[in-house]
Amino acid sequence: MSGRGENFWKTKMTNLFYLYDADGDGSITPVDFEILASKLSGLVGQDNPQHSEQYATARKTLCEEIMRADSNHDGKVTLDEWLEFHQRLRDELTKPDTDPELLEQLCERVNTTFKMLDLNNDGMIEKDEWMKTCQFFGVKTEAAEKAFNQIAKDGKLKEDKAKKLFFEYIKSDDPDHISNCCLCFL
Repeated sequence: MSGRGENFWKTKMTNLFYLYDADGDGSITPVDFEILASKLSGLVGQDNPQHSEQYATARKTLCEEIMRADSNHDGKVTLDEWLEFHQRLRDELTKPDTDPELLEQLCERVNTTFKMLDLNNDGMIEKDEWMKTCQFFGVKTEAAEKAFNQIAKDGKLKEDKAKKLFFEYIKSDDPDHISNCCLCFL
């Protein structure tokens, strides 16, 4: 891996870490997921009991998956733990014989993330869902629209393509790779 690519990958993983560190204390804990959930509740239709319950389950699953990076089991994920964990993920994903357990864990995280982005539960991410989520994470409208137009077909990002992009996002150190359009949704 080139120095430029390695620096880019580390920067994007660091940025992702800080998106999850909702309270800004320099670590990711279950409290951060509660803060994010509270902020996100307006996006996901908390007035619908079934959707609210599905979202709560997805949020809990995502929290559990991300907390796997807590290598010293102190209840928080530091930036160093986050980077080490994602480096192991990336290394494993580039092997021809990826560890099935690790792959299953990452699939769970990707599936959960997709469900959280698919605000109307129709099996695809539509432009309005993408834009609402991007707005929540502070992505500029122009950048969000450009990204969506690059990866979506007919105004919709289908589940299989979204999941492939999420996997590529973890692996890729290429600043020009299309998966970087997923910038913050892992």
